[in-house]
Amino acid sequence: MTEYKQKKILNVGDCTRYHAERQPERIATIYEDRETNYAQYDTYASQVANGLIALGIKPQERVAFLGKNSDLHAQLQMGTGKSNTVWTPVNWRLAAPEIQFIVDHCDARVLFVSEEYIGAIKSIRDQLPKLEHVFVLEGQTDEWPNFEAWRDSQDTTDPMVPVDRQDVCFQLYTSGTTGRPKGVMLTNEGVFAAWGDEPPSQEILDSLKGTWMEVDENAISLTISPNFHLSGNGATFQNARGGGTLVIHPDFDQERVFDAVRQYGISSMFVVPAVLQIVLERTKNGDDGFKSIRMITYGASPIPLELMREAVEVLGCNFMQMYGMTEIGGGATTLDPPDHDMEGGERMKSCGNAMLFTELKIVDPETREELPARTTGEIAIKSLGLMKGYYKQPEESAKVIDDEGWYYSGDAGMMDEEGFLYIQDRLKDMIVSGGENIYSAEVESAVFDHDDVEDVCVIGVPSERWGEEVKALVVLREGSTLKEDELIMFVRERIAGYKVPKSIEFRDELLRSGMGKLLKNEMREPYWEGYDRRVS
Repeated sequence: MTEYKQKKILNVGDCTRYHAERQPERIATIYEDRETNYAQYDTYASQVANGLIALGIKPQERVAFLGKNSDLHAQLQMGTGKSNTVWTPVNWRLAAPEIQFIVDHCDARVLFVSEEYIGAIKSIRDQLPKLEHVFVLEGQTDEWPNFEAWRDSQDTTDPMVPVDRQDVCFQLYTSGTTGRPKGVMLTNEGVFAAWGDEPPSQEILDSLKGTWMEVDENAISLTISPNFHLSGNGATFQNARGGGTLVIHPDFDQERVFDAVRQYGISSMFVVPAVLQIVLERTKNGDDGFKSIRMITYGASPIPLELMREAVEVLGCNFMQMYGMTEIGGGATTLDPPDHDMEGGERMKSCGNAMLFTELKIVDPETREELPARTTGEIAIKSLGLMKGYYKQPEESAKVIDDEGWYYSGDAGMMDEEGFLYIQDRLKDMIVSGGENIYSAEVESAVFDHDDVEDVCVIGVPSERWGEEVKALVVLREGSTLKEDELIMFVRERIAGYKVPKSIEFRDELLRSGMGKLLKNEMREPYWEGYDRRVS
């Protein structure tokens, strides 16, 4: 029997070490015309780690990244694991001021940026006093060197930096109720909670089969989810942990996706319902690119029953719904394939029941006392993947995590007698559009910056494509002739495009309580009439 030095995978840096020993020639990542095997992947991770150490970046300092998916971002992610620094991807969809806030807030001294976002960084460079080093992927500037040249100049010896299980490995930013993003700190213990022993138990393997977390060294998977999202970050990391092959696309391009699924015989994917609609239309029109797909895992919003029926008939594959959030490091519930009732039974309105190593309860949002079955309250989750907290925001962390490790989601729902969870509304003022979290306070602030706006209320309304979309209800100042398209363009200059209202409705006044508080639920209700859920 071969004696391996790397016995277990206990932290991010162990992933490539483990598989480089056991299957060095196995292809780990495929990006455009570049294929990287596990031996090369491990060497690149060591070089990135040594480069960070040479720059003086200390363990647990944040390493920022701004760019779309590539094999290079995967190498950086593994390199931060080996140097025990914290991988901090930044949402490339954000406007420059929003990017500036995150890079500054995370105290990054080094930033890796894709060539297409150099302009954004140059526009805010003088507002990033803590940033010392910038490296450019797939290019360079007069001021900033090329990443690959820097990487290749580093020592290939594994630095073997000590890593504690409680050390933070990933910091992913999610929107906050004030509109400012919050840095969710995920630990090595949390992201590897189910894999403390090697190999994983059969119970774990069975529970993950068919999902994007499946452990299968023969798997070939495809990721189109952005790396700053939990799903995109998880796809890269989980592939390295499982020892499979990951086909990496920078974003969703339907031609490339169909070609990749066809070429590599990919059997499972994670998609949002908007992508599923595109896949379905192409398949109906004769494209057989998705004939190898056997499991589609979806999240961000439910798939309407009629669309699900059509998808099952046309694609002939299984479906699994996931509900979760960044703060618990992944999924909380799954609605498994056998529970997808094409007759439209009650369970099709649920988001499933608790995943392995996860507990759920419904509580009174004021007292946090547990409520009986079929009683609406706040969804509370206990998970081994629970975040360490929000970076530099202990007060905000304490608001959502109690002493027993329960995370209070801000989502309203109820559970039936068999533990199936039904999401009904949202306690926190957030819109989820196409998988992106959007807080209305931030959008309202951008709209209100216009001199002609006297009052504004931003709500989420139903969207067949995105689950929800942003709508602004606006009261103009007397005498204003401001047009809808003019206000939308004004807002687009201030916040990320996906946050900009898709529509604006001008009103004489907005509904407010006797205390002057906007009655958002009442104003939102007419748009959701006839829907089982008042959120996506």
